[in-house]
Amino acid sequence: MIKTTLVACLLCATQLIYSQQTIPASGGEATGSGGTSSYSVGQLAYSTNTGSNGSITQGVQQSIELFTLSNPELTVLTLTAVTYPNPTTDYIVLALKNSNLTDLSYAMYDLQGRIVSKGIVQQENTAIAMQKLVTGVYVLKVNQNNQALKSFKIIKK
Repeated sequence: MIKTTLVACLLCATQLIYSQQTIPASGGEATGSGGTSSYSVGQLAYSTNTGSNGSITQGVQQSIELFTLSNPELTVLTLTAVTYPNPTTDYIVLALKNSNLTDLSYAMYDLQGRIVSKGIVQQENTAIAMQKLVTGVYVLKVNQNNQALKSFKIIKK
């Protein structure tokens, strides 16, 4: 009986234990003329608070980077994607530096491989609307004559 009561008490006691949700890999504090901010690297959870003067995202690992996934066989091609702001909320601009390319198109895919947006590139700077897309990560593929030239990782906030 004592053994059963002890096991029951230990099982119930584990319900009251609080622990870290994540284990950050690194961290520190940044100081500037506008104030100080502490940071850490490795936490996946974050939240955004919006007010009349702007918004702030608190958390550690925030998705604010843009990675270029490229085809290693194509060394002559120079394509870049620029997002304003990064991560984007409204649109991205596909800026071409090599203007002698013709018959270019784009297709944007979600992480399940479904096409969520596609179109034809007709000028050096092509705006691609992202207002109706849900928050997440997308892959933008630039094609020439239905052959993929370059891919970009786009983050929608």
